[in-house]
Amino acid sequence: MSSDQIPDIYFGTEVINRVSFLREDSEFIGNSVSHPSTRFIFFNNVNPLVNKYLQNKLIILTNGSNQLKSDPSPDHQVIKTGLSSLPEWNEAVRTWKEDNKNKNADLRDNGKPTFLFLGIEDASVGLDLKRLKIEDDDLDTHSEDEKYLDHQGRYQGIPYYAVDLSKSEKLSEIILNFVNKELQVFSDGKEKSDENSTKNSQPTPLDNGIFYTHSRRHFLGFTSKEASLYSHGSMYFDWLTRNRFCPGCGSKVIPIHAGGKLWCTNVATKENGKSACPVHNASVSNVSFPRTDAVIITAITNAERTKILLSLGKRHAATRMYACTAGFMEPSETVEVATKREIWEETGVVCSSINLVMTQPWPFPGNLMIGCLGVVEFNGVNENIHLGHDKELEDARWFDVDFIRKFVYPNEVADDDNFNEENILIPMEQSVAYHLIKMVIDQAHERKVQNGGKL
Repeated sequence: MSSDQIPDIYFGTEVINRVSFLREDSEFIGNSVSHPSTRFIFFNNVNPLVNKYLQNKLIILTNGSNQLKSDPSPDHQVIKTGLSSLPEWNEAVRTWKEDNKNKNADLRDNGKPTFLFLGIEDASVGLDLKRLKIEDDDLDTHSEDEKYLDHQGRYQGIPYYAVDLSKSEKLSEIILNFVNKELQVFSDGKEKSDENSTKNSQPTPLDNGIFYTHSRRHFLGFTSKEASLYSHGSMYFDWLTRNRFCPGCGSKVIPIHAGGKLWCTNVATKENGKSACPVHNASVSNVSFPRTDAVIITAITNAERTKILLSLGKRHAATRMYACTAGFMEPSETVEVATKREIWEETGVVCSSINLVMTQPWPFPGNLMIGCLGVVEFNGVNENIHLGHDKELEDARWFDVDFIRKFVYPNEVADDDNFNEENILIPMEQSVAYHLIKMVIDQAHERKVQNGGKL
């Protein structure tokens, strides 16, 4: 697949420049977390703060006022008032800046939010700095209304942070009430739940659809930008939540470098001058940085592109969703070897032609889906299905591509064509599995056109 054919993959759209080398620059971090233009998204136990009634579901707030622009649509609203109007927020930011700079051992103790620097939206990802500069110059107010951060004249853009409020219940409640007050989305068209509201009472955040969601129904309803911001924050906070103690000495660890690295708080030394913590002594410490679990996922077809092999996992048996073959990579495996292994282990099919096509971050909780195309040489043996190896699947079968095409292009299906008598499903459009299936279907169609209507 050429670069111009690769889809804008959900959860993986490039929306910020991570400028990861600036995470340990305490001057930059201190300035960016306090800047008026800075955007914040919020989490509680890895669940993002959303408003389910709006098109822009992910709640994004800023330090300064009048930083966000509204969309003409009535279902798209932004909050104009800045967080800097809240004394509790200003205190939380000030405290975290000092804790992060000094590596204070109580950085994420109870009562304190955890801040995570995501990156800056800058010219490299399409931000129009010239337009923002003009807006700045047109203002009659002082610099606190700056529309973007300029660090050393070299790094210019809008900073983005994620904030975990799991251990800061009070601040979380303040943020929820702030959003509820500023974002008046409740209307007669959005009925209150009898369980969550009382007659004649003021609508609560929950009444107005403002809450931390755990539902994929909301995660998969984000815009591409929201999905990528959510995925970025969710994966980091999942890692930070899982890792609270040093694997080398058992001492408390804290997230330094604005959330990008774990640091053991054990500063004791041995008689030989070395640290009492073996992690501090290691030249390379991969337990100090986030991990991503690699998963290969493969669309399997034949050379002629007339068939596609799809599998029904046991956990999807009730929904009848047939998908691509997938599995975790193991240590010391190449992508190609892992793909061939998973195909054979799950389906019994022998495949030797593997091509890496596309990748997708998958924040449930921290995977990288490595999308591949496997081409099976039909010879009476290779294509035979056998489900008796690891017994993960309920079913696997070779489908005609013309049949699966009707799921990808439903507008081509005649109203009287009851083609799906088994009520099977294929993966959702947001997934890499869908795009891999669509790629095979499109390749089949191209061949059919080239061959005068025959595959």
